[in-house]
Amino acid sequence: MAVLTLSRAQLAYGHWPLLDGVDFELAPRERVGLIGRNGTGKSSLLRVLAGAAALDDGELRRANGLRIAHVAQEPVFAHAATVYDTVALGLGEAGSLLADYHHATTRLAEHPGDPALLRAVDDAQARIDAGDGWTLGHRVDNVLDRLGLAPDVPVATLSGGWQKRNALAQALAANP
Repeated sequence: MAVLTLSRAQLAYGHWPLLDGVDFELAPRERVGLIGRNGTGKSSLLRVLAGAAALDDGELRRANGLRIAHVAQEPVFAHAATVYDTVALGLGEAGSLLADYHHATTRLAEHPGDPALLRAVDDAQARIDAGDGWTLGHRVDNVLDRLGLAPDVPVATLSGGWQKRNALAQALAANP
């Protein structure tokens, strides 16, 4: 049984058809390479499969519980964000809590005993405890380690290749 099925897909930008009656099926654990010249619809097809773009016509079916992560060709990150912030964002609201905790503990290490920072750490820890966020935190740490990314580096200082690696880490943290 397929985990992803695209039937009679139609997608055009202006008068230029990118997908014209496309059928596609992806089986569990199957790997697919997508090759083609620039402007032939590869990225558009991937955006449709990820749910980031809608078809003009046709049908997209996904297996229940399927999680898809999409890494943009040109990732865009908040200017002041760190690598940890952006990777944790792949986890949604829980990731935001983890990022708050990470920053609070980092600041507390720089200013030990600061009462406001102690409260911030305690508050973030309580919210993470309530939502089983520690498991997700380990996932973020593991992805950062496996891809060789330093958590406290500002994303704006990374080269294009490292920003792409950061975007990949964000997608992998979501456990697609």
